Amino acid sequence: MRCVVTGGCGFIGSHIVDALIRDGSDVVVLDDLSTGNHEHLNPEAELIEGTVADPETVRSTLRGATWVFHLAALARVQQSVDDPIGSHSVNVNGTLNILQGAREQNVERLIVSSSSSVYGEQTTHLMTEELPPRPMSPYGLHKLIGEQYADLFARLFGLQVVSLRYFNVYGPRQSSKGAYALVIPHFLRLRDEGKPLTIFGDGHQTRDYVHVEDVVRANMQAASAELPAGHAITLNVGSGEETSVNKIARMVGGKVEHINPNPRGAFEELRKCADTSRAKSLISWTPNISLSEGIRSIL
Repeated sequence: MRCVVTGGCGFIGSHIVDALIRDGSDVVVLDDLSTGNHEHLNPEAELIEGTVADPETVRSTLRGATWVFHLAALARVQQSVDDPIGSHSVNVNGTLNILQGAREQNVERLIVSSSSSVYGEQTTHLMTEELPPRPMSPYGLHKLIGEQYADLFARLFGLQVVSLRYFNVYGPRQSSKGAYALVIPHFLRLRDEGKPLTIFGDGHQTRDYVHVEDVVRANMQAASAELPAGHAITLNVGSGEETSVNKIARMVGGKVEHINPNPRGAFEELRKCADTSRAKSLISWTPNISLSEGIRSIL
């Protein structure tokens, strides 16, 4: 079976590539290496260096594919605020190119990596797929538009699409460098450098942290599960547990420094936790790796 992974040199994508190769698939990776790392690429995978923003590159890459896993994105909230047009080009136009290419090439199933950023600030901390999206950043809006395009292509053209809303994914190969590093690898790097763990605001804001291996299983099960046709399926992928930034700092260990006022301001979502019951019902997926176990594995 031929599978394509866009962004397959990235953090999550490279782990999906490994899983597909272990299962005996022929894997093609499309990555422009702008944020991906060639060292993460499985040597048994074929690399096409290019961008999802180019329709012809996408069309030729998807030729003959059975499953396509679309992870290529400029996947940072602040980056989308700093450069909304550039982010839109990759996150929205790139996803539309993948959908059109999958339709033209008769791909059996497309798995789109979405984000819990589509929820934005809600009146509840427990995120269910039925909640009305309220994105608070261009990135969240880009992911929502991608989901809407996916549903439209499913209804108009019969394309089989599953959109997975990732919560805060962590694990091996996650970048700890740059202005957009996420909290767990950022804390680990600061600790290793002997610097205080910097927390924006009071640190009571919560997130749902899910290990990358659980995310990989969600992708694999979404690709192979028997699902109803006629519309795209949207599923939360998280741990189902709410954890504060302060608690993450205690688990990593080290001196803490709070930065007030919070420089993220209006873009900081205060509480978030995934309801994963739909994923359990439709693709028989539940998270297996606890946060304490996951953090111990990367300390």
